[in-house]
Amino acid sequence: MLVLINLDSAVQRRQAMARQLERCALAFDRVGVDLRCVRPYEVQAQIQSRFPRLRFDRKTLSDAEIGCWLSHLTAWQRLLQKGDQVSCCTVIEDDLTLLPGFANVVKALCGRRQQDAAFGAHEDSNLDLIYLGTSSRSVSQRCRTQINGLWVHKPLGIIYNTWGYTISRVYATRFFASGPRLIRLPIDHFLGGRGGRAGPRIGVLQPPILVEDPVLGAASQIGPYTRRLDRSHLIENVRRRILASPLSEFYYTLYRYL
Repeated sequence: MLVLINLDSAVQRRQAMARQLERCALAFDRVGVDLRCVRPYEVQAQIQSRFPRLRFDRKTLSDAEIGCWLSHLTAWQRLLQKGDQVSCCTVIEDDLTLLPGFANVVKALCGRRQQDAAFGAHEDSNLDLIYLGTSSRSVSQRCRTQINGLWVHKPLGIIYNTWGYTISRVYATRFFASGPRLIRLPIDHFLGGRGGRAGPRIGVLQPPILVEDPVLGAASQIGPYTRRLDRSHLIENVRRRILASPLSEFYYTLYRYL
């Protein structure tokens, strides 16, 4: 099962992703909850109608970030509606370049039945969520496990994006069954390691099978609608330049030995 996160207004992004997925011969669902320019009572109405057991801290999260949460949660909800024969779901955003092998990896991760155990048959590989590509480079090169012929590495820091990931039915079920919950973190922070005991057990696929499109990725759809400093255009540009610099290459060579 594959779900594309894409807002109704993002036509160019949708067309670009649809062309890539068509070349991969992959069917997909599309989800997009856009709360960027709606009235406060409409935001609360959307939350109540879709996920009445959840509450969002409106002081720390912008409406756009809540819309992003609802989009991803809707994808998880659709996974649960598919029945036990579908053990996991791949969720991708709409500003990506899919690399060769994407379709084969998605099928390898999502093509197994629930009784095969989520993401592997032993404890070390019993992960809830596997990132298929990330801008975060704090990933161990030594602590890794092989899952269905794929190498999944242990992150040594927070993963700060939700470009694309595969999530297990087990975790989605646990998340929705945990009772009323107050959400204070953006979804990338929550999933990437700051969610505490409520967050998923994560791994990072290497080599990646997707990367951010340099043009579409730079035009953030959330940045102008959030108070987060790390989403500002200036800081995003600085971060991108540092990651692409020789200094970054030197620093992250340390992770080869961790």
